[in-house]
Amino acid sequence: MLKRLIFVTGFGVGFVVGSASGRQSYEALKQNALKTWQDPKVQDKVSEGTDWVKSEVPVVGGKLADTAKKAADSVGTKASDASSTVKGKVSGASGGQDSSGSGGTSDSGYADLQGAKPVTPESPMDPAEPHPAPGDMQD
Repeated sequence: MLKRLIFVTGFGVGFVVGSASGRQSYEALKQNALKTWQDPKVQDKVSEGTDWVKSEVPVVGGKLADTAKKAADSVGTKASDASSTVKGKVSGASGGQDSSGSGGTSDSGYADLQGAKPVTPESPMDPAEPHPAPGDMQD
């Protein structure tokens, strides 16, 4: 139905623009459009469509509200889980067991990061000093 409406509208615009007697054609087209719009059959269909939309708005609105509530609950739960996981890893108490399964805290993954220096664009880099590959001997 929408495709037909677009086609008829495009045809009408093209007809008016391309017509040598533009104003007369426009007025005739306008009168025909008004007559069609005021036709009782068209108005019955418009009325049916309006009534259907009015009857479906509460149903669709309720479904949207339920879906939005479920999504919000899901996001809240996942955010809470992720937050507690991050807090556990940062504090070193990630469930009382590290990746090796020894039952200790998992500080070993962060210990080497404490002395790390940040890489900045201002860090001096000397491309003239190549690093030898393992096994290469230099004099």
